[in-house]
Amino acid sequence: MNSVWKPFLEQMTVILITLDLEGVFTSVNPKAEQIYALSEAQLIGLPFYTVLDLYSHEKAAMMLERTIAEGGVSEWELDHVQPDGPPILLGYTTSVIRDESGEPIGIGAIGVDLTSKLDLTEKLAYTNQELEGTLLKLEKTLAELKSTQSQLVQSEKMRTLGQLVAGIAHEINNPAAFVANNLAYLNKIVPNLKVLFDAYQVLMPFANSEQMQTIQQAEVDAEVEYIWDDVRDIVVESSEGIERIRKIVLSLRTFSHLDEAELKQVDLRDGLRSTLQLIRPMCKNRIEIIEDLQEIPPITCHPGELNQVFLNLLTNAVQAIEDTGEIVVSVRQQDQKLVVSVRDSGHGMDAETLNRLGEPFFTTKPVGTGTGLGLSISYGIINSHQGTLKFESEINMGTTAIVELPI
Repeated sequence: MNSVWKPFLEQMTVILITLDLEGVFTSVNPKAEQIYALSEAQLIGLPFYTVLDLYSHEKAAMMLERTIAEGGVSEWELDHVQPDGPPILLGYTTSVIRDESGEPIGIGAIGVDLTSKLDLTEKLAYTNQELEGTLLKLEKTLAELKSTQSQLVQSEKMRTLGQLVAGIAHEINNPAAFVANNLAYLNKIVPNLKVLFDAYQVLMPFANSEQMQTIQQAEVDAEVEYIWDDVRDIVVESSEGIERIRKIVLSLRTFSHLDEAELKQVDLRDGLRSTLQLIRPMCKNRIEIIEDLQEIPPITCHPGELNQVFLNLLTNAVQAIEDTGEIVVSVRQQDQKLVVSVRDSGHGMDAETLNRLGEPFFTTKPVGTGTGLGLSISYGIINSHQGTLKFESEINMGTTAIVELPI
């Protein structure tokens, strides 16, 4: 540390830390030692997540990921474990540290203690952190789940998996409903509390000087100027988190019709929408998904099997786009057929690769990342529905997968 800056940095009342690109501590200031309850010698070499509450681990990983990708982030709130008390909420602003050539070599972060702003909202904010952590884990689990389903779609294991997913969705939905109801109640009573508080204000002129001083000091300590807005914002954010969980659970239920052996009359757009909901976490902010789902008549099919085909095609489309791009998903009626197409702006394929698509165990993915069974199974499913699956592609011009099914 530069000798000119060292006294200044050591006296800062905010946390100053640096991490390597793997998220491991490389330096901390005294304020960080105080808040983390560990010495600099103990912190150096530890992963950043070790000082965090369990439910903030996934969010912290995303914070570091975005910092490296975007150059920095601001106002990311994370809970930190304390040896003898409740977690402490800190807000972080980060930036990538670069060497003289401009290459990233680490991450710098400034942390601000937000504990004083919690007061009445502390418990609700902590619940929101738990919801966010659970949601991120759920999205990660869904992403991992779809990568294995292609090998199980036509077996007894797939039917068992469908029952399991439906059970998980049910178990998630129950506690989420409790939280949603509590948030709705809180959202209802907070305005009433605000009205009651404002009504008390008319009594202020009747207070003596000692009472007036006590009331004013209590308002300052409680940060009344901000607390009503904070409560409203946290309720809104928590409600948005619950709504995201509700949509994922709904998608899980729709997608988990994998145990249905009978043919059913369904609207293909429902399966496409549920599959798109599951695939969006893979796209993050780099791939735009455009939906063109026109009015179509219902068809008789095995919906779980067709959902698996859509998942395979969409997964391949996402993986074909290395940087940024778009995926266009469309469905339309053409004569006595329904046509579903998935077009990506990825790297495309040559004629030789196109001719081999559908061969069992043929894959264009790196060793260990693809089984070569996804498209083979998809061809089998479409054939069993008396339909066709074909691909159009050119190098550097993207790929279009076209599914045609009889009405």
